[in-house]
Amino acid sequence: MQNKFHRICTAALAALMSVSTLSGCMSKGGTSKQEFPRVEPPADIWAPYSEEVTVTAFVPENSGTEFQGDDDYGNNPWYRAYKERFNINLQNKWVSNDYDTKLNLAIADKDIADVFYVDAARLNTLHEADMIMNLEEVFESYASDVLKNYRKDYADTWETGCFDGQLYGMPQMSYGIIDQFQYIWIRQDWMKECGFSEPKTMDDVIKIATTFAEKYGGYALPECQTLENMYRLALSWGAHPDIWVKKDDGTIEYGTIQPVMKEVLKQYAEWYKEGIVNPNFTTLNWDKMMQGMINGECGVIPFAQWFGYNPLPDLIKNQGADAIFYPYEIPTQDGSKIMGSVKFSNEGYVVIRKGCTNPEAIMKIVNFYAYTVNDAVGKETNEYLSSLHSFNYPNCVRETRIINPKNDYNQFLQVKGAFDKYLAGETVDTADLGTNLSKYNSCVNWVTSQDPNGVGDYLQQGNDRSAYGIAKKYVDEKQYVQDAKWGPDTPTLQSAGSTLNDILTEGFTKIIIGEKDIDYFDELVEQWKTAGGAKATEEVNEMYGD
Repeated sequence: MQNKFHRICTAALAALMSVSTLSGCMSKGGTSKQEFPRVEPPADIWAPYSEEVTVTAFVPENSGTEFQGDDDYGNNPWYRAYKERFNINLQNKWVSNDYDTKLNLAIADKDIADVFYVDAARLNTLHEADMIMNLEEVFESYASDVLKNYRKDYADTWETGCFDGQLYGMPQMSYGIIDQFQYIWIRQDWMKECGFSEPKTMDDVIKIATTFAEKYGGYALPECQTLENMYRLALSWGAHPDIWVKKDDGTIEYGTIQPVMKEVLKQYAEWYKEGIVNPNFTTLNWDKMMQGMINGECGVIPFAQWFGYNPLPDLIKNQGADAIFYPYEIPTQDGSKIMGSVKFSNEGYVVIRKGCTNPEAIMKIVNFYAYTVNDAVGKETNEYLSSLHSFNYPNCVRETRIINPKNDYNQFLQVKGAFDKYLAGETVDTADLGTNLSKYNSCVNWVTSQDPNGVGDYLQQGNDRSAYGIAKKYVDEKQYVQDAKWGPDTPTLQSAGSTLNDILTEGFTKIIIGEKDIDYFDELVEQWKTAGGAKATEEVNEMYGD
């Protein structure tokens, strides 16, 4: 698959960078305008250099980072750890809130840092231009066992960073599929007042939602212009919008244009006509939809695992702690087990400049992040690990971090286990929690003081009806459909951006509000194909098909 992907991607480079920029960066042989002397590395990958080693980085600015004291992107616990542990001085060549644009200019100017992260298309650009290093030798010699196991266990993802079997970009991966599932979130004080129990069918869900609207005002189901809640509920019919699905004949097609979506749209249009779906949804963006939830206009919403983080804290501040929502499984139309949708997820690729004088120093930095997440508990103090992972400080090392895809799964097991002990009155050894201590503390803070800032962790991981508790079953029992496009977008999908999905969303909206009948769906599918969907389908099948 990797060779097919990179071959097809070559044709798409001009879509991501201007022709002049591309021609500038495609001349062979990448260099930096600032070189540092090589220092002989120690044999032990965890040992410090005898002399200071300097390497440079490109860093994206992240507004969510909460710097403490005099800390900044160039002086923070991570950078200090590199110096103290390895005698490595990591210097930021630049920090930008417009990372992609500045990266394009740096590539064109052939003035790149020693380490930075890229997407799949730019990985291909840099490889074609011979500007990045073949990482096979440095990876084999200096990668930790944790990283080598990542490569072994997630070989299909790591192959996307290879050319002709050789590693050029280390996939940064993601926090795992446990965070991708969808739920029905229901407000608990209203549920108790109305005497409802857990919904078992979609009719139960609608009964709960309409009763809430009748008794407390507002509307039964929230929605916004992107129709994201309808797409979540589509799982009830066995539809899988927004992923690519493999057909019985082995071909791959886009889930949003499958015939089953007509059933979803027909029902949604009926709900809209009956006043169940918010009649004003066509005027609402996501923020306005959520403001309605915060204002108490609705007590049922299909949503992802992070509802407890946004908007629930603000909702609780506005409506009170009793207004907490809990997640439930989305019931299916035929009573079968719900099958979630799981997409390929990779945050980017760590690349090293060809000609970097001490590439093994970068491997030490990459190893260190993986160590703090996987192996440091019991070896480092909680205070030390907290200094690295609190205040969103991992954002400071966005360009060098590789995430364990089992991170959130393992985190849930540990946090839930410790919190269960706490609730049972048993002693909890928080030293065992490591970087997960803050999650545990948030759960405790919610049950002891109803701190709205702790409700997100509590609902994600801490209670018997947590989102991850439900999702763990989905993962363990493989209760999901995996995206058949298990890798980066094809050139047509990259260049189209949101255009193809916009065609469907706008057309679906016309069907829902009654401007078009349900048979308009077939016309929409043809429009989608003509606009590039047919070409994208060809590419997906060539790249990811059998």
